[in-house]
Amino acid sequence: MRVTIDSILVRDGKPRTANLAADVVVLSVSVGSYFSFNQVGSEIWNMLSQPCRVGHIFDVLSQRHDVDAQTLTRDVMPFLQKLIEHRLIRVSDPGEG
Repeated sequence: MRVTIDSILVRDGKPRTANLAADVVVLSVSVGSYFSFNQVGSEIWNMLSQPCRVGHIFDVLSQRHDVDAQTLTRDVMPFLQKLIEHRLIRVSDPGEG
């Protein structure tokens, strides 16, 4: 599934999370891998604790980091897509949450 600005995403309930200073480490037993996120990746991960529209993530990051939409699309969309591919997040049913 391709992520769009209107996609509603949420964490998959299975990965285990640990906070290390400003970074987050996520262990996915089902995938057999762990993932380490930098500050911005950690901010996104924390936003996805509840169903969240990608457009909202962009709005928040734009305000916090003074970054334009083109840069967000270039940097954040592939990150979100990779999280889906590794089954760390999923597209949420709009009726969830």
